[in-house]
Amino acid sequence: MLRPCVLLALAWFAASAAAAEPAPNQVYPLGEGPRLSPGLSVENEAGEVTAAPEGSLPPGGWYRLLRREADGATTPVGGRFAIGLVVIVTGQSQASSLFATAPAAAGAFPAGPDDPPAPPLAAMLPDEAAGWTTAIAPLGARILLAELARHLGPGLPLGLVNAAWGDSSAAMLADPATRPGARLQRVAAMPASAALILAHGTTDVLIGTPPEAYAERLAAVIGTLRAGSPGMPVLLAPLPPLLGRTTLLGSGRLAMLLPGLARRQPLDPALARQAEAIRAAQAGFGLPSGGAMAAIIPGLDGIHWTEAGVRQAAREAAAALAAALRSAACTQAARCL
Repeated sequence: MLRPCVLLALAWFAASAAAAEPAPNQVYPLGEGPRLSPGLSVENEAGEVTAAPEGSLPPGGWYRLLRREADGATTPVGGRFAIGLVVIVTGQSQASSLFATAPAAAGAFPAGPDDPPAPPLAAMLPDEAAGWTTAIAPLGARILLAELARHLGPGLPLGLVNAAWGDSSAAMLADPATRPGARLQRVAAMPASAALILAHGTTDVLIGTPPEAYAERLAAVIGTLRAGSPGMPVLLAPLPPLLGRTTLLGSGRLAMLLPGLARRQPLDPALARQAEAIRAAQAGFGLPSGGAMAAIIPGLDGIHWTEAGVRQAAREAAAALAAALRSAACTQAARCL
């Protein structure tokens, strides 16, 4: 049986090659690496120089693009890069917190010493200003990438891209005139292997967005994601459970200090009904599941995940993404993993 990375490469190799100079630590989807025009070659980490056929590169990394000068010397072009799988993640705070180490109140935590290390061929793009990085300290991104590597094989480079924005409604993500929508549009223009809409909908529950309006705006979000990579799978992990706040004498801060004495307040029935309506609107799209999040209980605020919840959500999302990428490989290469 062929290795997963080989079969995935067969599935995605038909894509057109990118022409842009690689940014440091950038991961390209399979088939989308820098085009090797005349005078350019590629060096791998072992120092082996090769010119790939027809301008394409096999999965792997880290590569360096080299230009041969008139005197015979070679000059690096751009930063080191890899060819593998790239996943775009969008949503609101639960999604954006995958890329952050704080604050814990919003579900953002650093990876700990007992968590698995980041795969050796992995990078994330937390925001465009920071650029690609292999220093994957956030807990959510660390677990998601480590689990993807476990499912798909450790030799396949992986990239994780942040297109999420905390507290963003579907209308904000759908509108490129807003900051969340502008980021989504910019990031979605990058070639990708898959996209994940993770645990979205809390803001639309709280502001009472009608489910029909939510569905219309979510359709626009899905269209934006597919515009840059029409053939990629788009997964949706639905709105997770919402609960009442946990308080002590009416204070959330006291509840944090003395959790054993605190009590969970009941959720407003109107909010519970609105949450179910939003979940029904999400289910109406029939998108592949982005993971089973219904059993993940939120923290003290009744919305954001705890440290354990982030680990569970990342594992669920990774398993769903791996299954979707295998299905795409079956469809495009007529072969299955």
